[in-house]
Amino acid sequence: MVISLKHQRFNIGKLDKSEIIRLLQAQGELQQDLFREARAVREEYGVDEVTLRGVIEISNFCQKNCDYCAMRASNPNLERYRLSIEEILSIVDQIKAANIGIAFLQSGQDPREDEMLEQIIPEIKKKGMEVLLCLGEKPQETYANFARLGADSYILKFETSSPDLYKHIAHTPLEKRLECVKSLQNLGYRVGTGNIVGLPNQTLEHLADDILLALSIKPDFVSSSPFIPNQETPLESLAYGNLNLTLNTLAIYRIALKNCLIPSVSALEKTYKGGQLMGLNAGANVLTINFTPDTFRNKYAIYSKQRFVVSLEHALRTIEQAGLKVKSPF
Repeated sequence: MVISLKHQRFNIGKLDKSEIIRLLQAQGELQQDLFREARAVREEYGVDEVTLRGVIEISNFCQKNCDYCAMRASNPNLERYRLSIEEILSIVDQIKAANIGIAFLQSGQDPREDEMLEQIIPEIKKKGMEVLLCLGEKPQETYANFARLGADSYILKFETSSPDLYKHIAHTPLEKRLECVKSLQNLGYRVGTGNIVGLPNQTLEHLADDILLALSIKPDFVSSSPFIPNQETPLESLAYGNLNLTLNTLAIYRIALKNCLIPSVSALEKTYKGGQLMGLNAGANVLTINFTPDTFRNKYAIYSKQRFVVSLEHALRTIEQAGLKVKSPF
């Protein structure tokens, strides 16, 4: 199926790599046409209400040593933490009280929390809430156990489609990560994935391949995040990822994947004030509210020490400015 937009300038349906590269560079009128079509597709497929998720960052321990993240295993200066079962379930109650139906548990790749999650997941399900996990690469039996206990969804971003670039920045093979994505899908999870824009030595061809990889995965949700230089990492001196490239990637994801859930990530707001509104205007339809207690939030060094933390008030204001409504959670 070929998607023809205003003035016949778009041809995403053919998934032609050269066309994707052209659209990634869209500016001015072409970019606005791209965003308009993304919003039109969002409306046509009935996903133009914004889904809210409540995230709890349950641990900043991590086995991996990714060059862009201060939670990397070799960072000796980060004060580590794990929330207790009681703390997590108390915060889940706060999320439900805010009329948010998705408890999003996120952490570094920390196997010591797996046993604790065996108790937490069923308790969240008893509250009538969805369980979304973002916990890194796990053995298939661990994923299967979480699914058996009631976990609904899992996010595992591939970050970059280039095996060489991924190995260079994450120091582990991309193939293993993609195998985890496939395992999650085979187990019946709704799966999210996505890429980072602005990694070292990344090219437009890499970004086009990122989009093609995401489409081949057929995810239930997908994201694109601008790179944020993080203190105490090998990449702390790099520039921010390009905002327009990120927004254009979001719009292409929307047009090609139709009814996919696409978050407007907090890194957009960190990159540019109003960035999350721009994300919604480029076709996104998810915002994640941070419920991690202040005591621990600053230690979850996923982007930078001065990361932008999304409050419920900010999210609701942004949704209103976009002319959208919140999707009813229950």
